[in-house]
Amino acid sequence: MSSIRLLAGAVRAAGRWAVSLFAVALVDAAVRLALPMTIGLAVDAALGGTTSTAPVLAVCALVLLATAAEMLREAADVRAKAAGALSLRRRMLRHLFDVGISARSRIGDAGALTRLLESSTEAATVTSVAVTLVTSLLVSIGAVVALFLIDIPIGLLAVAAALVVWLLMRWLVTRMAGTTKNYQQAHEELVAGLTNAVGGARTIRAAGTFDWELGRVLKPLDRLRAAGAGFWAMQRRACWQLGLFGPIAQVLALAVAGLGVTSQRITPGEMLSVVGYLGYAMGLLRQVAAIGRLARAKGSADRIAELLALPVPPPGRLDLPPGRGELRLRGIRVRAGDRDIVNGLDLDVAAGTSIAIVGSSGSGKSTLAAVVGGLIPPDEGTILLDGVPLCEVKPKSLRAAFGYGFERPVLLGATIAEAVGYADRPADEGRVDAALRAGAAAEFVARLPEGAHTEVEALRLSGGETQRLGLARALCRDVRVLVLDDAMSSVDTATEAEITAALAHGKSHTTRILIAHRMSVAARADVVCWMEAGRARAVAPHHQLLADPNYRALFRAEPAESTC
Repeated sequence: MSSIRLLAGAVRAAGRWAVSLFAVALVDAAVRLALPMTIGLAVDAALGGTTSTAPVLAVCALVLLATAAEMLREAADVRAKAAGALSLRRRMLRHLFDVGISARSRIGDAGALTRLLESSTEAATVTSVAVTLVTSLLVSIGAVVALFLIDIPIGLLAVAAALVVWLLMRWLVTRMAGTTKNYQQAHEELVAGLTNAVGGARTIRAAGTFDWELGRVLKPLDRLRAAGAGFWAMQRRACWQLGLFGPIAQVLALAVAGLGVTSQRITPGEMLSVVGYLGYAMGLLRQVAAIGRLARAKGSADRIAELLALPVPPPGRLDLPPGRGELRLRGIRVRAGDRDIVNGLDLDVAAGTSIAIVGSSGSGKSTLAAVVGGLIPPDEGTILLDGVPLCEVKPKSLRAAFGYGFERPVLLGATIAEAVGYADRPADEGRVDAALRAGAAAEFVARLPEGAHTEVEALRLSGGETQRLGLARALCRDVRVLVLDDAMSSVDTATEAEITAALAHGKSHTTRILIAHRMSVAARADVVCWMEAGRARAVAPHHQLLADPNYRALFRAEPAESTC
């Protein structure tokens, strides 16, 4: 999608506030165009000896109307920007979720955040800037027409000046848009480095590498400074050129108007009007800042367009038929650059059984867990759930069939009950309580001040407690396939045994896929898939694989009590 269409969409999203802003701006423009003429009439009336106060009262009324219009314009401007930014952010978030977690590797967390926060805010100013430039253009055209009506030579001079201004503005918008994009790219790298440093603060402190890390984080600062300086240098150049050109054009126009007064071609009041209308005709000269804002909005929209250009897997159109969770994987391949993370994997998982996926670090276990449940699409191959390819299943039906427990769960919701029952259809209190018991979390939750209604923000949980709540969330839903991606790595072995027993008893009808590093998890599974270099080296019960010393070596670092 082009950046121009995105900016137009932001204007449409502003809706009635954009209309109100434009209407108020038109009133303001009309008042400004009427003011020089009214002042000129008042001056001519005074010089002619007329005692009528009507021209003076008209000037006062126009000034009051202009003040009221400016106040209303400010209020509508704020609302229009907020509505435009909200529309862009919703669109980006929806697209990110449609793309899936593969977007994280393609654009990065910092890239997504800077576009969601900074770029959307900057692009949403387009409504205000567009209204400012359009009304300024209308006022300039109206002023030129008024100058022609007063005196044709002065009008021709104003047209020539306007052409020069237009050429300069066109150059400025093109150059500033590119500079804005470079600035935001450097800023994104700075944010990415800072985010990583904050996340690894303990490691940095323990290693004593603060100075080195500071240099790494601030590495994009030179490019950021260069892009910012280039932006302001272009604006400064435009300002001094226009600042020099404007007075020259005004002096020439006033000279022509002065000659008109001496030859009685125009009246003194009309000469005074010429001064006002000439200022309006050259109004675009004072819109360098607005042009700069428009260029920044376009550059920001370019960045948003890059995010929205990420390809979205085509959604399925089928509802899942009744089934018990049988999985068949054929020729699954997942690539990262030129490397195969999962390499032509074939695997069958019988309905209602548990399978442990084990392997050394980098063997593709977590990637396989994401692929099995449709979180990321495979580059090649087919996954069938109860005989239906996942790529043909509707997203809503697919998500209802799979439950996930993660190694580092994020608790979403205001309270523990909301976090555990988190779903498009939140679970009732009874189901939440049962899930807390199954996840071995009920005991410590009961000790909290408000129990399951304790606010998540008030919690100070250990890694194991957080994992237990994540497990409870996964167990709270009635799904066909439950995928636990190392979701018990931080709990002690006694708690792990309790949870595994609860899974075997309460989820015996559910197919369970357990990404495991502990031998105890593999031992309790019905079958084990031993992965190596993205392939299934062996698929067999744990007790059979124990005969292979390479398999036993996967668990050598584990305490003896875990090797059951």
